[in-house]
Amino acid sequence: MNQVLELLFSKISDTFGLIVLALITIEWIILWITHKIESHKEGWINLLSYALESLPYIFLGRIVIFGIMLFTYQYRIITLSTAWYIWVLAYFLYDFMFYAVHYLGHQVRFFWCIHGVHHTAKEMKFTVAIRGSFLGFIHSPHTVIWLPLLGFDPYMIFIVEAIARLYGLYEHASEKIIGKQHWMELFFISPSAHRVHHAKNHIYLDRNYGETFSIWDRLFGTFQKELPEVKPKYGIMDDKIDSENIFQVQFSLWKDLWHDMKNAPKFIDKIKYIIMPPGWNHIDGGKMAHSFREEAKGKLKSYSN
Repeated sequence: MNQVLELLFSKISDTFGLIVLALITIEWIILWITHKIESHKEGWINLLSYALESLPYIFLGRIVIFGIMLFTYQYRIITLSTAWYIWVLAYFLYDFMFYAVHYLGHQVRFFWCIHGVHHTAKEMKFTVAIRGSFLGFIHSPHTVIWLPLLGFDPYMIFIVEAIARLYGLYEHASEKIIGKQHWMELFFISPSAHRVHHAKNHIYLDRNYGETFSIWDRLFGTFQKELPEVKPKYGIMDDKIDSENIFQVQFSLWKDLWHDMKNAPKFIDKIKYIIMPPGWNHIDGGKMAHSFREEAKGKLKSYSN
């Protein structure tokens, strides 16, 4: 069975990139022909960011990441089969791990400096799905590398990840092509729900972390549907970053972190800048996403009354 999984993994690895590239190209052409694309340059920056993010995986993917998975699989708690229900379970646990790692990407500033690159895009389209940091290999692999400890074959996990990433591509679709699909959001993250995640509107900050399923967000109280009266504005709250400048996209968040750490008088505060959420500061505690959200909710209620 391992040979079958290895062969299937090999086939998917060979075709996954081509499928993603084809879908990105089709959407790009549709947006271009219909004059609905806002920035071609930002699309190219998305692709360049993907190339930078992919470089470490060329050297680390099979040797380090997959090596860790094979190593931990030797010490698995149980040995799981490859029955269909194990595949379903693997997908659910993968998506939960995605939620957890994604959550850390927003709540720990060190990881935000990595993940935040993905959020600097100011227009939603398929290419945003592959807009990543050159240091992504420090953060993203934690979604998969520990699952073999639970008894899942490493090849199975990589196949599940590929399927989930295709769904992740879909949820980055432009709102000019796919509108709201609230009917599916009881169980799934729709493109509309993920557009909320990418929005910098205060009421939408740090919501909808799931990749495929919305159940984790609903369970942990982080789900937010797109509101008819609040159109998503994409990007991050730091408007100084030019989404069409590759150097600013990749390095500005790290530059700001270094500046804050350097100006902190106490060593403990320097450490806190690394581990506390974005927005925290050593002077008065700062203002973080939950405060902005609560203020926005209050204003929305006052307008509706």
